[in-house]
Amino acid sequence: MANRQLHIDKEAVATLGLLKDGLLYPATTLMNEEESKNVNETKKYNNITYPFPFILAPKGKRNEEILRTIKHLEELDLVCDKKKCGKIRANGVFRIDRQKRVESIFGTRNTENDGVKNTYRRLGHYAIYGDFDIIFEDTKKYKHLILQAIQTTNAHKISSIIISAKPFHRVHERLIRTALVQCDLLILFITKPYIEDEFLTYQTRKKTLEFFCNNYLPKDKVIIIPLDNTYIFGGFNQLILNAIVAKNFGCDTLVIGQNHAGLGAFYYQGVLASIVDNIKDIGIKIDIMSEFVYCKQCGTLVSTNACPHGRNYHINYNASSIMSLLEMGIIPPAILMRKDISSLILCDLFPQRNKKLQEIQQRLLLTSSLLDDFESKDFYENLMDLYQTSSLT
Repeated sequence: MANRQLHIDKEAVATLGLLKDGLLYPATTLMNEEESKNVNETKKYNNITYPFPFILAPKGKRNEEILRTIKHLEELDLVCDKKKCGKIRANGVFRIDRQKRVESIFGTRNTENDGVKNTYRRLGHYAIYGDFDIIFEDTKKYKHLILQAIQTTNAHKISSIIISAKPFHRVHERLIRTALVQCDLLILFITKPYIEDEFLTYQTRKKTLEFFCNNYLPKDKVIIIPLDNTYIFGGFNQLILNAIVAKNFGCDTLVIGQNHAGLGAFYYQGVLASIVDNIKDIGIKIDIMSEFVYCKQCGTLVSTNACPHGRNYHINYNASSIMSLLEMGIIPPAILMRKDISSLILCDLFPQRNKKLQEIQQRLLLTSSLLDDFESKDFYENLMDLYQTSSLT
C-alpha cells in the first residue's frame, strides 16, 4: 500500500536540508512539543542559544487531515511540486499556536510585515516530528566546496560575510578587503531568496559579486556560497541564525556591518547591547565593522570612527537609495559603485535599451568598435568616463 503524502514547498525542503546536513546544529531533528516549549521559554537548545523551535507544520486541508489522523511510526512521503522529495516516520504530532510561532520568528504578528504575511500563508496548525530524509543536495555540495578550499589553502582562520549585494557597492568592497587581511579564507554567503525580488534578481546579484571577486581579489582566498534565505532567516533573530550556519559551515568568525539587521534593535548611539554576548555559546566570533561613508573633505571612503569631519561632509552608502538610482536607469557615481558593476546591473535591468544605446554610442562617443561588437555594458562604462572628465568643469 502506498504511503500517504505530506505536501511541502521548496522553502521547507531547503530548510529541512539545512537541518539534515547539520547546518542548524545543535538542532539536528524536528523538535517535539516538550522541546519546542522549552526552546520558546529559554531560547536555548541543548544549552546553546537557539532563537525558536525547529518544527515542520505545513498548511493545507489535505496535510492537516493526514496529521490529525496519523498513526504512530506511520511513514509519509514528502512531496514538493508533485515530486517525492523525502519521507518522514511520525513519532508524533502536536497542535501549535500560529501567532506565537510567527512572533517568535519575526518579533511581531503584524501582517503588514512581508515575512509575517508569507509565513502565515504557509504555516499550518499541526507540527509533525520524527526521523526524516530529504532530497536536497545543495548543502552537501557547498560543504564539499568549502572543505576543498580549506584543504587547498591550508586555511586555519576562516571568516565569513553574509551578503545580499543589493546592490553591491563600495562599502561591501571595504568590508571584504578588511576581512581578507585578517583571515586565511573568506567565505561570502550570498543570500538566495524564495520570493524573488521583482527588480534585482538573485542571478544578477550573484553575477556582480562573482565579477568583483574574479577581477579584484586573490582567487584562492575567497569562495562564494549561495545561502538559501528561507523564512527562518527573515526575523529579528537573523544574526543568531547567521552565526549558527556560518559556524556549522566551518567558519570561526562572522563579519558584519554596524547596520546589520540583527543589530538594529540592539545598537544605539555606538553602544552595543547584549545580543552578541548572548550568542557566545555558539562558538563563533562576531566581528562588527564600523559605519563607512565617503568624506568630501578626506576625498575617500572612511570609517565614521576615524573621520574628524561633520556629517555635512559625508555621503552615505544607503543601499535602497543606490537601488533607486539603478531602478530609474541612472548609473550611480563611481564613489558609490564601480562603473563596471553598475554597468552589469543596468544591462540586466534594461535589456530593451540595447539598440538605442548602440545608436548613441556611435553618434556621441565616436567609438571605433564595430557595430557587431557592441555591448551595452561598454556604453555605460564609456559614459561614466565622460562624467569623470573634469577639464571643462
